[in-house]
Amino acid sequence: MRKLLSFLGLSGVILILITTFSLHFFKFTPHYRTETLENGWVVTYRDQRYINTNLEHLSDQIGYTFSRGDIITLSLNKPLPDLECDYPFLFFKTQFCAYELYLDDVLVDSCDLEALDNNGFVGTGYNMVPLGDDYVGKKISIKLYVTENNTKADILSPVIGNFDDLVRKLIYSAIFPLFTGVFLILFGQVFLVISLTFYLRTSGVKVQIISSFISVLLGLWIVTAFDVSIFIINKSISSLISYSSIYLIIPCIYLLLNELHKRQDNTILKIMGFSSFAFSVLFILLHILNIVHINHFLYPYYALSFAGILIFFFYVFRDVQNRKINASVSIIMLGLFVLSLCLILYAGIALSMRFVDYRQSFIATVSIPTGAIFFVITQLLNYFIFMTRSFAQRKEYASLSQIAFEDSLTGLFNRVKSDEKLAELDKTENDFCLISLDLNGLKEVNDNAGHPAGDRLLKSFAATLLETFKDIGICYRIGGDEFLVVTENTDSDTLNSLLKLLDKKLLDLDEEDPEINHSVSYGYAFRTETSEKDAHAVFMLADKRMYDYKRKHYAKMMAR
Repeated sequence: MRKLLSFLGLSGVILILITTFSLHFFKFTPHYRTETLENGWVVTYRDQRYINTNLEHLSDQIGYTFSRGDIITLSLNKPLPDLECDYPFLFFKTQFCAYELYLDDVLVDSCDLEALDNNGFVGTGYNMVPLGDDYVGKKISIKLYVTENNTKADILSPVIGNFDDLVRKLIYSAIFPLFTGVFLILFGQVFLVISLTFYLRTSGVKVQIISSFISVLLGLWIVTAFDVSIFIINKSISSLISYSSIYLIIPCIYLLLNELHKRQDNTILKIMGFSSFAFSVLFILLHILNIVHINHFLYPYYALSFAGILIFFFYVFRDVQNRKINASVSIIMLGLFVLSLCLILYAGIALSMRFVDYRQSFIATVSIPTGAIFFVITQLLNYFIFMTRSFAQRKEYASLSQIAFEDSLTGLFNRVKSDEKLAELDKTENDFCLISLDLNGLKEVNDNAGHPAGDRLLKSFAATLLETFKDIGICYRIGGDEFLVVTENTDSDTLNSLLKLLDKKLLDLDEEDPEINHSVSYGYAFRTETSEKDAHAVFMLADKRMYDYKRKHYAKMMAR
C-alpha cells in the first residue's frame, strides 16, 4: 500500500509539473486586440431566419444536428470593427462543411466545394481566412454546405484579429493537450525502439512494445482531436488520423490485456480483440475507398468500446481477487484503468453533443491528457521493474555460467569449456596447437604438506600458466592436475620459448614457497601433424608427448 501511495504521489507531482510548465512557459500576451463574434448573427436554415443568434447555442433553436445537403447561411448583422492590427484574419471552425465566405456580398474565400459533387470527405477543423486591409465596416456572411449526416448544429463563434495572435491563442488554449500529444508520440517511438532492441535479446518485452503503440496512437489522437495539427496537415487528413487512432486503440488494449494475462483462458478477449481490429481496419479501408466516411462508424465503435470496457473491468475485478498477480501487471492495469476512465469521459462528452471543440470543456482539456500521461508513467515504472528484473536475471545467469564453465579453485576455464573449444576447432580448416600439461608431484604435496598446500600449488601454477600464454592462447584446467592450452596461429619456436619461460617462472616460485615443488610436464602437437586432423587426435598426440616428457623427468629424478 505504501508503494502504491508513493507511486500515485510521484505521478501527481509529475502531472502538476508538466501542467505548470506548459501553461507558464508558453504563456503569451497578444500584440493586438482580438474580438470574438459571439452575438448578432442572423441564421438562415431551411427557409427559416433566426435573428440575433448565438452560434454556440444554435441547437436550442433548430435542433441538434444538420443533414447532408443542408445549407446554412450565417450573417453578422453588424459591421466588422477596426482592430488596428497587421495581417487581419478570421478564424472559424467547421465540422463536415464546405463553405463560402463573403464580405459585403463579395466572395473572398471558399473551401471544399468539390466535395459536394464527388462525395469527398470534409473533416473537422479550423479555417484561417485573410480579411484584407479594407475589411473595416464590412459585413461578413458565411454559407455552410453540410457534407455529412448527423453533423452537430452548434458552431464555434468566429474570431478576428492579427494572424500571429490568433495562432498563439489557438495553441495556448490547448497547450496541455498539445504538449501531451507530442510527448506521447515521441515517447512511444523512442520506447518502441528500446523495446524492440531488448526484444531481439530478451523475452518478456511484448507488453512494452504494445504499450508503445498505444502511446503513439494516443498522441496522434490528442493532437488531432484538439485541432492543434491544422498548421501541419489539412482538416480531412487530420480527422482521418483522429478517427483511425481512436479506433485502433481498442484492439491494442485487448492485445495488451491478453499479454498481461496470457496464462489465463482469454478466448473471449481474443475474439473481441480480433473483431475490433478487423472492424477498425475495415472502417479505415472503406473511408480510403470513399465508400463510407470514417465518422459514420463512431456509434459501432462506441458499442465495441462499451463491450471492451465491461471485459476490462471484469479483468480488473479478477486481478483484485487474485492477490498473486505480480507488480508489473498491477502497474500496467492501473494505468489502463485510469486511461479507460478518461476514454469513457471522452465518449460521454462526444455523445452529449454539447461541445463543438474540446477546448470548451475544461474537464476534457485536462482529464484526457492527464489519463494519457498517467498511462505513460505506469509504462516507465513497469520498464524500470523489467530492467531491474532483467539485470538480476543476467547477473544470476552470469553466476551460473561461471559455475558451469570456470574452475572454482584456479579461475581457469574447465573441461566443459575446453570440450566446446575443441568442437569449435573441428568445424574449421585452420591449423591449431594443443599443449597438454600435467603437474609433477601434486599427490605427494597433498600427502606430505596437506591439501591446502596442494591447492596453493594449483592456484600459483594456474596464475603463472595464464600469465605466460595469455597473449597467444586460452588456458584450461581439465582435471585434478591436468591443464590444457589451446593456441592458434603460432609456431614451434614461440612455443618452446614460452615453455622455457614457464619453467623459469616455476623455479622462481620454488624460491618464494619452498614447502612445495613447482614442476610441470608438457607436450604439444599441431593439427598438421596428425592424419585425422581432428582435435581429439591432436590432443592424444600432445598427451603422449607430455607423458614421454614426464617419464624422462621422473627418470632424471630417480637418477639423482
